[in-house]
Amino acid sequence: MERGSMLDKLPEDIFDSLYSYLPIEDAARAACVSHGFLRSWRRYPRLLFNNKTQGYKKLSMHLDQDTRALEDEQYGLDKIGSYFINMINHALENHSGSGMKALILQLFPCRIDASFIDKWLQIAVKPGIEELALEMSIPKKRAEYNFPSLLLSNEIGGATLESLRLISCSFHPTITLGCNKSLTSLYLSFVHISGEELGQFVSNCLVLAQLSITNCNDIVCFKVPSVLHHLNHFQVGNCEMLQVIEISAPKLSSFVYGDSLIKISLGAEVKRIRMIGSKPNTLCHARAELPSFMPAVERLIVESSCEKVKTPVLSSKFLHLKYLEIYLVDVQLYYQDYFCLVSFLDASPALETFVLHVETGCLLRCDSVLKDLDNGQLHLRQMPECLRYNLKNVIITGFSSATSLIELTNHIVRNASALVCMTLDTARGCGRRTGKTDKCQHMSKEGIMEAQKALEAVNRCIEGMVPSSTNFKALEPCCQCGC
Repeated sequence: MERGSMLDKLPEDIFDSLYSYLPIEDAARAACVSHGFLRSWRRYPRLLFNNKTQGYKKLSMHLDQDTRALEDEQYGLDKIGSYFINMINHALENHSGSGMKALILQLFPCRIDASFIDKWLQIAVKPGIEELALEMSIPKKRAEYNFPSLLLSNEIGGATLESLRLISCSFHPTITLGCNKSLTSLYLSFVHISGEELGQFVSNCLVLAQLSITNCNDIVCFKVPSVLHHLNHFQVGNCEMLQVIEISAPKLSSFVYGDSLIKISLGAEVKRIRMIGSKPNTLCHARAELPSFMPAVERLIVESSCEKVKTPVLSSKFLHLKYLEIYLVDVQLYYQDYFCLVSFLDASPALETFVLHVETGCLLRCDSVLKDLDNGQLHLRQMPECLRYNLKNVIITGFSSATSLIELTNHIVRNASALVCMTLDTARGCGRRTGKTDKCQHMSKEGIMEAQKALEAVNRCIEGMVPSSTNFKALEPCCQCGC
């Protein structure tokens, strides 16, 4: 079946433009049944290959069976790996390379010989390419593939490249590459590159706006000798050897980093910070260190996966902080005192929104306030001479009957006179409420029982104290949370 008569009348460039809007699976299927569509496929602008790309199955069946058998015998590839290689080979060999804007190679879980990857990159990386991603499985030993940085030179395709994403390879840029003038986004993960190489490469990226470096363990010191005038988002994490970061990025507004580093100098008043930690003192570090080296922060998100150290009460302040969100993941409630989070609230006179997510599987170990209530021995802690908060919105998910959590909530209600909305959600992550997904995080039978205890604790300890002007909600898990 060829292109219909109406389509045949369209100029080729207009038809190619319409064809480019087809999802890649449909574009590949169409190319299998029509020479006209195959001509447009040769100029298809965005190619994505991974083990879920089903649309290429039919396309790859056009391979000569004898050739396939030879490849299997020659390279000793397993059936899946062989099919995957043949699929990409066939698609790229039938693509002229002209008009290609993006090539995304997600090659996990297969292990693929470097010669194939070199071949695919040489076909795709030509003048006009804007996005390039090479994502491979993380090997048990050192990454085997060495990304050919010469491909990024002006003469080959680097002059137009805007986004480069590399996972699990070596990258050693040694010359001034063409992409330095056009690159706006750089993502490196499990990449072997030295701090000096990275610093020199980034310093020549004149329009770089987004930089992400994760799990790059060859970097000890990352210094960029020139000013990054356009950088607005910087993420670094899990670089085990990294000790020093020194960059000058006057427009940097968002900074995401992992566990504490020895020295950080960003040369900017960063307003948005996301801190992701796996050490037992992540919150403690955030409270103690951030006010001094990030004094202009307005939005702070802290994620801690094993917090065991109480957040200290300090005199330093977050004078401009308006939004605070804290994730406590798999925290042992036995070790965690939620009431110590008051330290953040006291230090943030401009804070308007406070969100706390408690994601833990240790609900049975919590020190339930109901025990003291039933025994008539309840004594909730209160802070003397507490400042009046500017808080307007408070959300706590994974709310439980833990005494310290009741104390924290009680403290907020007493001292947030401008409180407009408070939501206490006993579910761990209800998709129906967040709107981010149609699925809910599973709650065990014990978790559902704890949610009922939490609702009882709210009714007995908190609800009666909330002003009538506050929109107060205490939510139970939905019918799907326990499924």
